[in-house]
Amino acid sequence: MKILFLFLDGIGLGSDDPRSNPIAAAEMPTLQGLLDGHKIIEGVAPLICEQATLLALDACMGIAGLPQSASGQASLLTGVNVPAALGYHYGPKPNKEIARIIKNGNLFSQIKSKGLRADLLNAFPPRYFDGLNSGRRLAGAVAHAVIDSGGKLRTKEDLFNDKALSVDFTGLGWREYLGYAQTPVITPHEAGQRIVDLAQELDFAMFEYWPSDFAGHHQDMEAALQLLKDFDQVVTGIISRWDLENDLILITSDHGNMEDITTRKHTLNEVPAVIIANQQLRQAFTDGLNKLSDIATKILALYP
Repeated sequence: MKILFLFLDGIGLGSDDPRSNPIAAAEMPTLQGLLDGHKIIEGVAPLICEQATLLALDACMGIAGLPQSASGQASLLTGVNVPAALGYHYGPKPNKEIARIIKNGNLFSQIKSKGLRADLLNAFPPRYFDGLNSGRRLAGAVAHAVIDSGGKLRTKEDLFNDKALSVDFTGLGWREYLGYAQTPVITPHEAGQRIVDLAQELDFAMFEYWPSDFAGHHQDMEAALQLLKDFDQVVTGIISRWDLENDLILITSDHGNMEDITTRKHTLNEVPAVIIANQQLRQAFTDGLNKLSDIATKILALYP
């Protein structure tokens, strides 16, 4: 039993208005094909199709205010309703209270405690580690969870040796923005295939994608449309190699943002959860799945 968790930062269920919602405007043939032609917008979920299910998850979890990255991601990773535990939403990086909740038990540490293999597939550049070591940078919730589980974040060397992926999937960002001119560049479709190849070495694999949140905060429709196109091609590559009969793919987010480019802020919208697997496995996974903090419990229940 293998699970692939594709985490997209800042993706909510927005209106069917292509002027304000890039997800309503974008052509995503693979994901829409899995969802019987439907787009990932408000009013569609719950939707059960032959190979995939779309649900709407509550990102507010009973707490007033706009959901934030650290508390939302920590809820996804731990099964704890972190905003309720704190009494507020918090982000972008974990504070001491959230870091303590993550350290107390998260998907990576709990899956490893069962004797199974769990890891994050992202590569982090040298400057990221320099920032952590110097104290100038705080780790995000996902990186926190990996480190607290005793794992090591993947590096530039892993990326160059096809053992990790850059956050933009292709590696082009490492060349253009980070200055690593020798970074191998692959297509989004090839990135999807690499994700599957790396996931085959694990029981639980996760990939964290934050450019979606970045595009939302910058109200950048053009960038949002391109990254959605690229992501759909990544999913195409994944589907071409994934064992759809025995394993599960989860795509979800921590809060809304990019689905409404009329604002730079997060939104109160529910977030999508796309589950791709056989019908029996999907039914077991989605039964009672209503909010972010339900995710970790559902994932752990699939492992003996």
